Amino acid sequence: MTNVTHESIEQDTGSLNLGRLAPASSVIGLIGLIVCMVLMFTGNEAMKTQMMGSYMFGFIFWIGITLGFFGLSLLHNCVRGNWSVAIIRILEAGGSYVSFIVMFVLFLPILANMKAMYAWADPAKVAADKLLIYKSAYLNPSFFLIRLGVYLVLWAGLAWFLRNSAMRQEASKDFKLESGRSSWAAPGIVMFFLTCTFAFTDWVMSLEPHWYSTMYGTWTIVSACLGALALSTLIFCVNADKMPFKTVMRPDLTKDLGNMLFVLTMLWGYTSLSQFLIIWNGNLPETASYYHNRGSNIEPMTQNFTWGAVGLICIVGQFFVPFFGLITPRTKKTAMNLAKMAGWIFVVHIIDIYQYVIPALPGGRGLAGPVTPAIATDALAWVAVGAIWLFVFGSVVKKAPLLPTYDTRLQEAVQNAH
Repeated sequence: MTNVTHESIEQDTGSLNLGRLAPASSVIGLIGLIVCMVLMFTGNEAMKTQMMGSYMFGFIFWIGITLGFFGLSLLHNCVRGNWSVAIIRILEAGGSYVSFIVMFVLFLPILANMKAMYAWADPAKVAADKLLIYKSAYLNPSFFLIRLGVYLVLWAGLAWFLRNSAMRQEASKDFKLESGRSSWAAPGIVMFFLTCTFAFTDWVMSLEPHWYSTMYGTWTIVSACLGALALSTLIFCVNADKMPFKTVMRPDLTKDLGNMLFVLTMLWGYTSLSQFLIIWNGNLPETASYYHNRGSNIEPMTQNFTWGAVGLICIVGQFFVPFFGLITPRTKKTAMNLAKMAGWIFVVHIIDIYQYVIPALPGGRGLAGPVTPAIATDALAWVAVGAIWLFVFGSVVKKAPLLPTYDTRLQEAVQNAH
């Protein structure tokens, strides 16, 4: 008996096969990770520190994208919106339980260098700092690892359940399975926001243990979802003329995707401004240090390109350009126009993550400004971790139809439009 898979059917019919991304990206990712590990564990102390910081940037960016995909898939299963049907398979693949397991494996080099990355993980530094002693009940290696395990179990467990339920519905067309996913996704969104808040606090905000922000969790979650929606929209729109996406393409669909990008752009602007206003109004040195470390006046030689310039790029590029672009109907009318805007948002999102991770790294890495020789290792780590992420994405996405066969709302809308 011949074993016919979804991937082989796609190849035979000439339709889109995102699974082809996996082989090449696996090679690139493996080579990149080997180079990163060699520099991180066998180089001189300066290179070890530099590579560790670069690897942290790469990991934080791609775990954020993974969480953004997962959060958007929770939203889809909770509200069953028409707009997300077109990209739900992309979201499920990018935020799959396999992605979480692989990303947590990629976190092991950071765990192996906890003392170098986190001041609160070094007993000598804690003993010499009253604030670190005060926070040690929460910020300590043992509790950090326990929380890490809890995040993995909750995220990977729920992602597995949702994906498994969707695959069962592909076979049985039983609507009760979809209703069950909706029942689990609603409390899942609450869990998602709570755990992500703690996770980004653990991984990024605790790099600067003397600084804190009550808006940080919400801000980073919105940013992650914006980056993930931009990437998934880009994948969909670039392949809009290929099967099976071609069967559901219409101006109303791109308009809906563009509107969701607009909503998240507005939320990113709102949370970013809210954090700034809260810190500005408080006028406390420990909280204001975040913006001081990312300002234009910290570089010793008054360089032409400073962190202040990077912040301006993010303000203009991640808010004003998408705001005025997505409020225009023409941008959302065609897939290619929307793809350009989604690609723009994704690129600026990289810069945004760069400017809130790199200045937080230990050793005064941010004092030299955003453009230094270290940007080469930053790019290396971003590509290496990203290629591994893309390998997992391609491996998972090829195992199911790119459009759910049990949900024909998009196809019906196209038929009714003619």
